[in-house]
Amino acid sequence: MKPRSIKAQMILVIIGVTAVFWTIVVTVVLTKTSTNRSSTWDERLEAIATQLLVAIPANGNLELFEGPRLTLPKALETVRGPLVFQIWIDRSRLLANTPGGPETPLRPDFSDGPMSTRIEGQKWRVYSASDSTGRVTVQIGNLHSVVDADFRHQAVEEVIQTTILLMIVGVVMWIVTFIALKPVRAVGQAMHHRPRFDFTPLPLDALPQELHPLVASFNRLLQQLEETIEGERRFIGDAAHELRTPLSTLQGQAEIALREQNLQEKDAALRKLLAVVQRSTRLSEQLLDQARISASGKAPKRISAELRTLAQHVVDEFEVYASQNQRSLFVDLSACTIQCDIDEIGILLRNLLHNSMRYTTVGGSVVVRCGYMPSAMPGGESASFLEVADDGPGVPDTERDAIFKRFHRSASTSVNGSGIGLSLVASIAESHSATIQTDTGLKNRGFRVRVIFPGMAPSHAD
Repeated sequence: MKPRSIKAQMILVIIGVTAVFWTIVVTVVLTKTSTNRSSTWDERLEAIATQLLVAIPANGNLELFEGPRLTLPKALETVRGPLVFQIWIDRSRLLANTPGGPETPLRPDFSDGPMSTRIEGQKWRVYSASDSTGRVTVQIGNLHSVVDADFRHQAVEEVIQTTILLMIVGVVMWIVTFIALKPVRAVGQAMHHRPRFDFTPLPLDALPQELHPLVASFNRLLQQLEETIEGERRFIGDAAHELRTPLSTLQGQAEIALREQNLQEKDAALRKLLAVVQRSTRLSEQLLDQARISASGKAPKRISAELRTLAQHVVDEFEVYASQNQRSLFVDLSACTIQCDIDEIGILLRNLLHNSMRYTTVGGSVVVRCGYMPSAMPGGESASFLEVADDGPGVPDTERDAIFKRFHRSASTSVNGSGIGLSLVASIAESHSATIQTDTGLKNRGFRVRVIFPGMAPSHAD
């Protein structure tokens, strides 16, 4: 589908509005002219009739009008206008009239006022006026064809004037539209020629006020994109730095194992090599998880899932790991439902469990809980929670916020970590609109992480 142009739409609107107004104005002009044409001509005929009537002497001898008429110069003999007059005496005798004009009364009833009549096959507009005695009557007539011609001429003039005026208005509006959209075109050209990864905000000063919200939103998008790309650059740099150390260690341990002649020393070197491989594997998994979550965006596909089932599945995966590392793993799971991305919740719980297992000493305990927390969220709504607690050395209060930042390592423990696991937890919680609470763990020591999800209505089925 071809993109719609604001300029084309505005021009079409201008043309349409101009055409509508032109039609309305022309209709009004024609109606007004048609209505007024008769009255205008009637006023003209009335003026001539009354002037001619008062020009007749009241005490004069009207018979003087009878007899031969004056002759006209040759130059005026051919001048014959459409306007004719008649002077009647006692409504029966034609005293004077226009030479060549009708001999019969223009208005047979001799009533005063205007009237349309047909004489000798032609339509006339007639005005009749009598003196106060009613003896003398003056009738002035004009051909209707002249009146119609005058109407057409006047209507054409007014329509032409109106059309020219509306065309001027339309052209001015088009010019104003062109000038108003010039800053928009300038912004488009500037964006087209802008270098790659140039996220400088677009200027708002030259743009129309109506476009400021749109451009401001676009500038916010540019800022978010710049922050995202900068974050990915930092992540790649930090990941490369984190991988460089275990890879160097792998190479060093492998060289040591090759050089050792004593089997016990060789086995010790291989065990160290295996530990480094396991750490590198874990780091790679976390980096892949981080890349997957970053690529999935802020709106992953959500489905309704039973949190107890998800938690039990992940706990089952860690039972062998806990046994091999001499840790005790306990569960206290209650039925609760959340809207979530199942894979991401699995990543979240695995990182919490792995973190607790690594930082808990030999013989320590880790507990996984889930269920409903009434009125834990704003507005008094119920909420689902997922919690992992241990009895390890714990985390100082001053570091509890910092440990959820990417590549942060606690200075209060000797355990080596990548600093990615808890940052993954924070990212997944944020994408699910969940909150994270931290507290002291089991037996008044250790560390507890509780993730609280916006709750659904509690299910009574256990």
